[in-house]
Amino acid sequence: MIAVLLALCFGQVTQTAYADKDVETLRTLFAQAPTREDSLFLRYRLYALTREFDLIADIPSKVDSATAREFALLSALWGYRIRNVGLINLYIYGRRSNGMLNRALSLDDDDPLVMLIEGQSLLFRPGIAGGDKHKALQRFRELKRLVDHAPACGLDPQEIDAWIWYTLEKLGAQEADSARARLLGGELRPLYREFVQSPP
Repeated sequence: MIAVLLALCFGQVTQTAYADKDVETLRTLFAQAPTREDSLFLRYRLYALTREFDLIADIPSKVDSATAREFALLSALWGYRIRNVGLINLYIYGRRSNGMLNRALSLDDDDPLVMLIEGQSLLFRPGIAGGDKHKALQRFRELKRLVDHAPACGLDPQEIDAWIWYTLEKLGAQEADSARARLLGGELRPLYREFVQSPP
């Protein structure tokens, strides 16, 4: 079965398993990841579901050559490393994450995955470190328009809708409640429904 799935877009198979919270399938895909980008994408998705430190323990601190997506994924993984660290490491990991994101943006700031990770970074980063919820919302909305026009392998429009709602909620925007109602009134995949019902 996995061999058949791998004949399809690897990123899309990963995204479907992620949206269904199918950790077992994600682990199998991770073991068979054909490229560095696929491996990083699976770490990014698996860690979000499992919080298993081993998935991010050995990510490189410096990469000389990578694609925009790889730099963005490394940025996100270093962002995960920021959780529960001391002040010194917070500064070091934050600079590392931001540096890799900037390299991704310099290579392709319109890549959908780069846009998603940039939006998440803007949303969660403290203002003193360049975070900006309004810019995050703008980026997510730009991403939504892009994906609606040309579907991107490995990204689900429902996920983008959920991030738009979450950012509106964090901004205290009046439209947050109606956006949430629209999401919950549709056929959301399990992960996104859980995210909207019980946000982190």
